[in-house]
Amino acid sequence: MKIKTMFIIFNSIIVCFMVIIGASFGLENSMQALGVQLWGAFALCVVVLIAFDAYYLVNAKLLSFLEKEDWPALVQLLETQTLTKGRYSSRSVRLLAQAYLILSDTASLVNLENKTALAKPQLVETYALIFGTARLLEKNMTSAANFFSARIHSRKPNKADLLWLRFYYGFSMLLDWRFAEAAEEFIILTKISNNAVITGLTAWFLSDYLVKTLPDRSADITAAIESARKQVKEAVYDLQQWNAKASKLQRKPHVAIVIQYLGKAGAWIFT
Repeated sequence: MKIKTMFIIFNSIIVCFMVIIGASFGLENSMQALGVQLWGAFALCVVVLIAFDAYYLVNAKLLSFLEKEDWPALVQLLETQTLTKGRYSSRSVRLLAQAYLILSDTASLVNLENKTALAKPQLVETYALIFGTARLLEKNMTSAANFFSARIHSRKPNKADLLWLRFYYGFSMLLDWRFAEAAEEFIILTKISNNAVITGLTAWFLSDYLVKTLPDRSADITAAIESARKQVKEAVYDLQQWNAKASKLQRKPHVAIVIQYLGKAGAWIFT
């Protein structure tokens, strides 16, 4: 459904509520029994309507570009708000970083990171997965590994994105030919991960790459692979459910860099 249509429908619903509440004031004893509650409900509808309409009017262009997936136009709008005017809001930085990632404009993404680090450094930490992925796309694996490593050690253990940061840390070392270090990180990840997709993806990389390149560690790598594979099968019942989970992940821009491996990992786990 188009955003403008949703805006009209929502306004119509709120106005209908206001008409119904207004009509209630004409009923006998309504002012005495329900007057205060009705006025409160009416006032709440007015506040919600004003707030919603104000938000829509202020963000109409941005919402329109998002709906049309017009990423160049969205970038131009957000660059003006963020880089030119210096308004580094959490939403603007996130949307601009995601748009750059979708357009594979890694140079601009790195520039955004550098300027955000000066203006609001906490936002670089908040969106570390997006900024770290830029280094992977630039094939700067050493820089990527260092970036992810720093963010891993600054995170609390229960931080939601910690598992993905650890995965990309191992992944960047794998692509940097630091196989022993990558294997060590992936083995740890198979033990601590409670995310079936990350666990399965990690096990697949251990099986498809690292167990072959590190014969002296084949025993512990194989043990980690089998344990991880068992965990995934207990959490995800079949390939169809795995594919459904992988499909949901496609909405996350940082997952685009490994999306090609999700199908391979699923087929390997459930064969």
